[in-house]
Amino acid sequence: MYEWIYVGTVISLLIWVGADAWNIEHKLEAVPPQAQTIKAIGQQWFWTFEHANGTQEVGQLHVKAGVPYRFETVSKDVIHSFNIPDFTILMDAVPGRVNTVWNMFDKPGEYLIQCREYCGLLHYNMRANLFVEPATAKGFDYAPTNQTTSPAPAAGVSPASGGASTGAATAASGPVLSIPVGASTQGNPAYDPNPMTVKKGDTVQVQNKDQTPHTVTSGKGLDDPAKGKLFDTSIIAPAASAKVSTASLKSGEYPFHCEVHPYMTGTLKVQ
Repeated sequence: MYEWIYVGTVISLLIWVGADAWNIEHKLEAVPPQAQTIKAIGQQWFWTFEHANGTQEVGQLHVKAGVPYRFETVSKDVIHSFNIPDFTILMDAVPGRVNTVWNMFDKPGEYLIQCREYCGLLHYNMRANLFVEPATAKGFDYAPTNQTTSPAPAAGVSPASGGASTGAATAASGPVLSIPVGASTQGNPAYDPNPMTVKKGDTVQVQNKDQTPHTVTSGKGLDDPAKGKLFDTSIIAPAASAKVSTASLKSGEYPFHCEVHPYMTGTLKVQ
């Protein structure tokens, strides 16, 4: 008889502990009603972020401290994992599924966003920068521009373009360097023409005809200590364009690559 009392007591305790644990977990996962939604899109091998007002960011994300954010994580190809180590955020990005996680960033600064699920050859390079701005920061209100923001340009980028995507490709006023369709697939032509020959002082018009973002960055690859110091378009969105000035380059050959897909390489010959 006493054995059944013990069994009943143990079962009651397990039910109580389980129910209470579920209740706590439910409270922790409950998204605040005022949370802002950001879609985090994983794709070999970069992150794209879409704000609720239509603004897109590639390779970087800007948020405000003290504001709750609800992340909708998705993938366009294989399984990725959206991870912000400093804030213990980890959520899988699975093709055909939307997984959600929320967080409120409490400390301004620059942090790492990475993929924690092996997703192919360049998994190690699938990173982005998180910028948490103070809540009182000025000039941080995203207007619905529907544009892709990019990092600041490096030396050699034409001031007219700022090194960033300019929207739909416009008529070229100088030598044209194209990024053809399918360039992101290893083994396909990466740049056209390659090598490219220009005259010193020419402004190269870079046109991205592919379906994924790319860059034209000086240097042999990601491990080149001098990468991006001579010229760097930053991220060029699909169907967008950028400019590279050769005014500061001496005659010679300059290797370049794509920061998103480092196996995409080319050579710029300046006469």
